[in-house]
Amino acid sequence: MRAELRREIERTRWLADHHMRVPTILRVHEGSDFVAFLSHAVPGVVATHAEHPPAILAAAIGRGLAKLHALAVADCPFDETLRTRFARARRLIRDGEIDAANFDERNRNLAPQGLLDRLCERRPVEELVVTHGDATLSNIIVDHEATIGFVDCGHCGKADRYLDLALMAQELEETFGRAEARTFAAAYGESRWNAVKARFFADLYELF
Repeated sequence: MRAELRREIERTRWLADHHMRVPTILRVHEGSDFVAFLSHAVPGVVATHAEHPPAILAAAIGRGLAKLHALAVADCPFDETLRTRFARARRLIRDGEIDAANFDERNRNLAPQGLLDRLCERRPVEELVVTHGDATLSNIIVDHEATIGFVDCGHCGKADRYLDLALMAQELEETFGRAEARTFAAAYGESRWNAVKARFFADLYELF
């Protein structure tokens, strides 16, 4: 937990320094057995509680992620590439932290190690950008003007953009419908949706 909080503080501060709408870290306390921090909240509400029509919300999220992904990847000191994610998945599987009962229906016949083995065999070529790393609706803040902010940024780092795109598109489709997922992709600027890569990263999230 201490390491996770340190990571959250460091990466949130980095994003703030690069003009992203994230919590402002005001104060950090660290003792021999704890880490805590105080921050200003991002103005707005969690995306799942936004009053905007779904299409407006989906488009706003697409533009918000496009802005994040446009940050200079060479300036980002944090690694969330497949090498890092696979290593993390191996540790979680070793420690018994992954429950296959929570897998999507398409993966229910696989044990966690089996899913990881399949992903390693199908590893795609990565096109690196600065990603959020846990791009769910619950980690998106939206204000009354449909401006997007991000919270829970502890997994921000260099990774393939589909690490964010696949998860968000899947959640938008499940929550609102396929049209909103398409609106999201169009607003992001993804005219040719890579369904194979999207499925790969959606499956990888099962081991997150």
